[in-house]
Amino acid sequence: MALMLCGVATSLWLSTQAIADSYRLDQLKERNAQLAERAEQLRREVGQLQSPSSLAERAEALGMVPGGNPARLVVKEDGSITVVGEPVEAAKPRTATGPGAEGTGEAP
Repeated sequence: MALMLCGVATSLWLSTQAIADSYRLDQLKERNAQLAERAEQLRREVGQLQSPSSLAERAEALGMVPGGNPARLVVKEDGSITVVGEPVEAAKPRTATGPGAEGTGEAP
């Protein structure tokens, strides 16, 4: 009788543990799905932030300007250097919203 009672108690305990493990497994699967969704969202966000238009907007906000066409140095076989092109300093493009712009009522 004692042996049968121990067997039933062990069976109930193992059954309870299996159910608890099942709940924990379901929670972990749900968390894994949430993390996979978050990772995909972050990949899309990084892709957007790396787009040329986004980079140009952020560079402009930092006060950066397009470099234009720079001069180039050409090193010949004999070691002499020749400048090709004319170096030009990068200048900020004029905007229509600055002081003296049309429609603001201010003199240029």
